Amino acid sequence: MIGYLIVYFILFMVFVVLPVGIVTAILYARYNRRERKIRGEAEAHRRILESTYDRIWFNVKRHGGLSEQHRRDFNDIYPDLLNETLDSEAFVDWLLKCNIDFDPDEFVPLVESIEHDRDKFIGHQRRIESLMKEHRLLLTSRPSKWLIRDRSIIDYVPIETDYSRWGKRL
Repeated sequence: MIGYLIVYFILFMVFVVLPVGIVTAILYARYNRRERKIRGEAEAHRRILESTYDRIWFNVKRHGGLSEQHRRDFNDIYPDLLNETLDSEAFVDWLLKCNIDFDPDEFVPLVESIEHDRDKFIGHQRRIESLMKEHRLLLTSRPSKWLIRDRSIIDYVPIETDYSRWGKRL
């Protein structure tokens, strides 16, 4: 009788516990690798967004003849700069307020460089938002939510613009 119990126990371990353990280990590795990949890609896009902001500020500073003192004012208009057309009166007024001697010949290269960087910014911001959704789904769906080690969310606050939301300026 005890011999049958030992045989059943061994069979249970070999055919149930061992496969479940192997599957759990494989899923654990897979989900954690996927979570690290999403987190790494989101961090890369966040760094690209920061460098795009720096590049736009550098171009505004260079073409607009501004000093580093105007960076705080630039931070205030940056979301609007991403949202509005660049030939709007608000942007031109801000440039003239910061630099009375602004050279009008510099306006066209400034607008072209900002347009190029703005389109890149919007594309990267959309990608990071999609990565945040994918990460949130990974953290909340079964069985991944039980197996992921790092459960902290991706920390990024997107700049909300009509252009990023609708793909056009309203």
